[in-house]
Amino acid sequence: MKNFTRNILALVTMVMCSLHCFAVEPAEHDTVYFYDTWEQMFDLQPVAMVVDPYIETFTPYEVYIITGDESINEMLLDDHLAISLGDSTMLISSKYLKNNFKGSVRDLRGFIPVFFNEKVAFITYNANMGVKEILFGNNWSFEDGEAVFKSEKYYIDFLNRRVERVTPSYLSSLLQDYHDLQMRYEGMKDYKKQYIIEDYFFKFIDRATEDIMRPYILDLL
Repeated sequence: MKNFTRNILALVTMVMCSLHCFAVEPAEHDTVYFYDTWEQMFDLQPVAMVVDPYIETFTPYEVYIITGDESINEMLLDDHLAISLGDSTMLISSKYLKNNFKGSVRDLRGFIPVFFNEKVAFITYNANMGVKEILFGNNWSFEDGEAVFKSEKYYIDFLNRRVERVTPSYLSSLLQDYHDLQMRYEGMKDYKKQYIIEDYFFKFIDRATEDIMRPYILDLL
């Protein structure tokens, strides 16, 4: 049934091609590449592609591939682990995260930017709406004449099979393996401010990446 549905996809306005089409596709076309495993993502070896799709960007952190058929739109989220838009940022399926991880996954939607190396991975997603955003109906602001959408980091914990929003308390727990960073972070006056959280989260990413005792993602899979 899954193969049958994929054959239907070839008949709609976008065209899905197998990898043998990849080398001859004209460079001027916008192309979305599909990945079904983390190995394929690391090796940049997509299993399929869509040429000139309609891409709906609800926010920079919530993206959809639109075919005109809602069931096919859902199939793309269900059947594929991730996509990449040309050679730019990889985006992971929210359905994959919901099906394979616990934690802060319930409200994730669409394809979400994911950043990873051999040892750590995280996503950037829409920030939780506070009272101000709920009252005024938006989660963005204007800076230098451009709309800037608020976002937060979510850490993908492969060992414990969890995806967790990086809050002050969760960041402190992440930093337990690197006590000097944990003490510095918890000693910050503005440790709950988002820019401080992101600064120390990236310090954690750097430290964990260099940690020879930390397992590789592919080993945990």
